[in-house]
Amino acid sequence: MSLHLNKKAILRNTAQVGGLTFLSRMLGLVREALLVRFFGIGAISDAFIMSFRIPNFFRHVFAEGALSASFVPAFVKTVKENNRREASGLMSISFLFFEGIVLLLYAFVFFKTEFVITMIAPGFSPEQTGYAIPFLRILFPFLFFVSSSALFAGALQSVNHFFVPAFGTPLWNMIYVATLLLCLSYNLSPMVVCFGIILGAFVQFFLHMVVYFKHHFTFGKIDAISIAGFKSVLSKFLPCLFGVSIVELNLFVSGIVASYLPKGSISILYYGSRFMNIPLGMFAVALSSILLPHFSRVVLFAPKRLNFYILEVTKLVTWVIIPATLFLMFVSENLFKTLLGSKADINQVMQAKWILILYLLGLIFLCLNKILLSVFYALKDTWSTTIAAMICAFVNLAGDIIGMHFWGAYGIAAANTIAGIVMTGLCFFFLHTRHGFKFYSGNYFNFLGRYIVQLLVAGAICVVIFLTIINRVALGDWHNFFTVGFGYWILAIVLGFVLMGLMFVSKRLFSVELYFLNK
Repeated sequence: MSLHLNKKAILRNTAQVGGLTFLSRMLGLVREALLVRFFGIGAISDAFIMSFRIPNFFRHVFAEGALSASFVPAFVKTVKENNRREASGLMSISFLFFEGIVLLLYAFVFFKTEFVITMIAPGFSPEQTGYAIPFLRILFPFLFFVSSSALFAGALQSVNHFFVPAFGTPLWNMIYVATLLLCLSYNLSPMVVCFGIILGAFVQFFLHMVVYFKHHFTFGKIDAISIAGFKSVLSKFLPCLFGVSIVELNLFVSGIVASYLPKGSISILYYGSRFMNIPLGMFAVALSSILLPHFSRVVLFAPKRLNFYILEVTKLVTWVIIPATLFLMFVSENLFKTLLGSKADINQVMQAKWILILYLLGLIFLCLNKILLSVFYALKDTWSTTIAAMICAFVNLAGDIIGMHFWGAYGIAAANTIAGIVMTGLCFFFLHTRHGFKFYSGNYFNFLGRYIVQLLVAGAICVVIFLTIINRVALGDWHNFFTVGFGYWILAIVLGFVLMGLMFVSKRLFSVELYFLNK
């Protein structure tokens, strides 16, 4: 089987991963709505969110972040230069080392739970801390299963199998949603929700392991080649810890700072960040996952080709993410009216709306960061990203503290956006100064000018259609259905797809050239 990916294969796999991520995000919307109805917005919801944020943070940073970024290039190289037997040895030593660390972490968290809660939520009241302690003890094993899945997923991605790694999260969400429905139907304890999360993670882990073995990988003998490969993984892992997961790190730090705000603030910030993460996960994370092994091969055979790929990926991210950003801004108020329902008042809805908009202002930069970090890791340059991430984290922390003091939760959301912009600038700076990267700015800004005209025309058509339908159809008995009910979402989602369809079919009309979408 060929390990090379052409542009059609990249797009096909991105569409596959993105489609499954979209399914996961839609299930996530259902999950968040059910969470609000089960926990409400207050002390217990803040406690649950912060307790789950700890293993989930380590999942993004340790498992899906640094571990994947350091493990995939090494595994690709081992499979390419040797064979599956040697790669299986690399898996064995990596699994023993990293999962051993996770088990030690769990032992510490289990016996020092109150100390951990106090460290990550120093502003919590005794009531919130009391809720959080049993939640965290049940939820932390989630990290063991998802980090194990991440290792298996890295092996599968190295041979261009992306379906199961992408399907794992929707599967977990299905079990999570089913558990919430069961708890709501029978008024069960919140602890049952926690156990449902663990069950979903175990099923996800088991599926990855089965498919891993089906691709003729095993837990092989640890020899000199596997040890050398593991040293390569380890040398990149620690620097990757900071760089690849800067978004999650900043959100985690923001949560700590937000623990000093009124009860419910953590929940509202969480929901705002979750919706911002829908296009980030559907597109940028999916694309970066596909491109990391591809970039790793490009670096081995044609490193100068990276200049072209970075330009074209930047254009593609711009073309996709700006309409998604505008769409989410447009529907933000109705989004939170639907999500929060009777559990929140209009002030909380409006607060959530503007927090989401502040997050969305930085979305395109966060998406670019995911792609640019994959380039650095393919180049085996982790120190540049570490320096950039340290600066970015400092900007975020300073912004959180200053912003919280003057603007409360709004300041925290704005700080995250500013930090993302700073990270993008630093990534381009280090690519230029340390790797001689040349960004073809003339080409990009020529594309951007044509693209803005295309977007204005397509967007105006969709807005006119939307307002016409609202004014002519949403009357009398249909008014609530189309303005605040299910009909609004049918109309908004359909027009969202119409917008992207218009953008796609009118590319040639506006001379918008995109390498990945050209035939």
